[in-house]
Amino acid sequence: MSLARFFSKPRWQSKDAATRRHAVATEQASELVAQLARFAREDADAGVRLAAMKRLADPGLAQAMAQDDGDEGVRNAARNLFAELLTGTHAAAPPLADRIRLLRAQDDARLIEQIATQAPEAALRLAALARVERPALILERVTADADAAVRLAALERIDDESQLARISERARKGDKVISRLAGERLAALRIGRGDVAEITVQARSLCEQLERLLREGEGDEQAATIAAAWQALGKNVPPALLARYQSARELFELSRDPERIALMCQRSEDRLRLGNELRAIEAGLREPANAAREDLQQRFNALAELHARYANDEDEFGADVSVRFTRVGAQLATLAAVPVAAPAAAQAETDNRHEQAAAERAARSAAARAEREQKEKELARQMQEAISATATAMAAGKTAEAHVQHEQLAKLRRQLGQVPAALREALADVESNYIRLADAQRWSDDKRRQQLCEELEVLPEAGLHPDALATRVREIQAEWTTLDRLEAHAARRNDGLARRFRALCQKAIAPAKPYFEKRDELRKQGSEETSQLIAEAREAVAVEDPDWRALAAMRKRSVEGLRTLDRVNPRERKNLAAELKQVLGIIDERIKTQHAQIESAKAALIARAAALAEQADTRTAMNQARDLQKLWQAAGNGKRARDQAQWVVFRAAIDAVFARADSERAERTAQDRQAVEAAESLCAELEAVASANGAAERSEVQRIESAWRALAPGDAALRQRFQRARDALEAFQAKLDKDKRRAHFDAWIAHYDLLRQFETRQIDGEALTAARARLAPLVIGADAFQTRIEALADGSAIATADADDLRDCVLEAEQLAGLESVGEDRQRRMDLQVEKLAARMRGVQAPAASAALEELMNRWIELGLPGDGDGEREARFKRAAAAILDTLG
Repeated sequence: MSLARFFSKPRWQSKDAATRRHAVATEQASELVAQLARFAREDADAGVRLAAMKRLADPGLAQAMAQDDGDEGVRNAARNLFAELLTGTHAAAPPLADRIRLLRAQDDARLIEQIATQAPEAALRLAALARVERPALILERVTADADAAVRLAALERIDDESQLARISERARKGDKVISRLAGERLAALRIGRGDVAEITVQARSLCEQLERLLREGEGDEQAATIAAAWQALGKNVPPALLARYQSARELFELSRDPERIALMCQRSEDRLRLGNELRAIEAGLREPANAAREDLQQRFNALAELHARYANDEDEFGADVSVRFTRVGAQLATLAAVPVAAPAAAQAETDNRHEQAAAERAARSAAARAEREQKEKELARQMQEAISATATAMAAGKTAEAHVQHEQLAKLRRQLGQVPAALREALADVESNYIRLADAQRWSDDKRRQQLCEELEVLPEAGLHPDALATRVREIQAEWTTLDRLEAHAARRNDGLARRFRALCQKAIAPAKPYFEKRDELRKQGSEETSQLIAEAREAVAVEDPDWRALAAMRKRSVEGLRTLDRVNPRERKNLAAELKQVLGIIDERIKTQHAQIESAKAALIARAAALAEQADTRTAMNQARDLQKLWQAAGNGKRARDQAQWVVFRAAIDAVFARADSERAERTAQDRQAVEAAESLCAELEAVASANGAAERSEVQRIESAWRALAPGDAALRQRFQRARDALEAFQAKLDKDKRRAHFDAWIAHYDLLRQFETRQIDGEALTAARARLAPLVIGADAFQTRIEALADGSAIATADADDLRDCVLEAEQLAGLESVGEDRQRRMDLQVEKLAARMRGVQAPAASAALEELMNRWIELGLPGDGDGEREARFKRAAAAILDTLG
């Protein structure tokens, strides 16, 4: 296999799934990017498909793989990716318009709910919320969503009164708009089903709003809104509130009519001028001189038209002005009838003054009489109406109204003093009927009072909670007071039934007194604990460098203390709440300042982390990233939302550094894996060469060893494997060389064995020839072999070898092989060694082992046929020859 081809192969085409997966996730080759969709759909490895899908981040592909991929893990990851893309929390999320379009095509309720709660854009959350069907989630979004429009949309889908009540209470401090709208929606639902209590509350509120508009002088649109809301209340509005609203409405409409206001202002000014002019003329008439009489007459005549305009007004001013105008006219007429005397006539002047005084007294008396008569007529009229109203109320059975009208009737009688004769008979009838009605009601009310007393008697044994018991006692007391009020007289505190009622109230409430005493004790304890909490909080915020965790815990305790103020004395609750809020404000300000410092410090760390991308040395960048992580932890915790946002940015910058290190590490790993694969291939090639039966080509072996040196693998196992293959190859080559060197000796031994078999008649000539043809050609002693074979073939006698010569040949072979000789031959072997030593001393060089063996084999075959007793020597010679061949290597 070519190393160049191996190293040039793209990693995303590797057969190894891990290598392919890493390449798909990180490499930027255009050919790879173009095939990412194919990898996501068709690759056999689930990890590769997942990496390709995540890198593409295509909504259509993710949705298809969430349904069709064969691996459950990939399907789950695809669903999560599709949800992130559609929600907008993924970095590669499509534009908002596309996500809203994709949302319309979705039917998965869980996905729609996830978008409704996690999408960053309010428009997308609003579109998803419109398709949410789960009531609990809709209720949760009313108070949990960050956008006001989404909260309002969720609120509009809630029609349950209990849920609206909880929303109004829950959002009372956090979101006053939602709290108010929820309360208005709740009130509308209650009004729609005819809840009298709610209608009363809303009617009173609308009256107050309209009266406030009257005072402020603005608000036509608000008035129209109030009018529409009043119409929605229906016909169950209490009469008193209806009259109040109508009066305020008339005044409001009048305030919006400039012409009527101008007429009323002109009327007021005219009446004021009329009164002032009359008082001026009256003052002029009281002057002793009559010189200005004509001027007074002219002024009086000028007032005639003005007086005629307001003389018929049915009010006190109109009557008073009419009386005074008539009196002044009379006085002026009297003055006109008396001749004017000279200014010097004192008697005339005196008479004139007396006459004027008499005329004034007469006019005043007449005016007073007329006023008194008018007032008496009015009171008589009112009495007549009161008598009729009392009789009507009694006839209709409206006891409470009858009591009110009778009280009004008694008031009118006190004002009149003497009842007019025309009303006495009707008044007597009404009084008689009223006495009977009062007696009957008193009898009925006493029966009810008796029932209330009986209920009080059994109330202690009813097993009610102390609060419920106290509430019931108060309700009974309120009903008792109502009965007294309906009877239109003061409570009869001294009669026996009233005394019994008061005693039973005390007896009924007695079992609950220990509970209330204990509650008072607990409230006192709660007040002390709250005061202690406030003191501790003030002490905590006074520290210049506080423990921020402890301060946050103190804030939590303070909030809890504020939330549980119902366990303190109600009279102290307001002051304690104010102190707790003040302390909380100080704590919040301290924490806000600390959060700002933490935010600034983390922003600086983020900037440093972002700068690591420019660091060329990855190892240095990693060390600095670890240091920044430690500094981040040491910076502390700020506001949760801000911390999370900053952490995302910081983590992205840090992850980029480690991702770069991972990429480089993966690249090195892939290169190492490629090197290992190459080394394994070289080992396999060398092993194949070593295991081949033929001789290895030197060029092939050199190529393999050169490639091995170029790779220089560090894997010890591979190095050992290559060394074993090399050793095996060298051993095989050494064997080939050895076999080559001893081939002619082995051929001699094989031919000699066949010769001996032929000489001993074990095989015939044909078998000998065939067997020799299969052997290697004979090199040593070929002529001697041939001579002996031909002699045997011709039937000629072969000379028997001399035993001593055979023995000397065997001893030399054993000496050359280093084998021990038998006991009787040792002396002869020593003599032969002495001869060789002497020859060597004479300068004769000893032949090499191979040459000596070859010479011995020639001698052995030339000596002739061994005798019958030479079988042992023949065996010793062959054994020595084999030993010599082994030493030749």
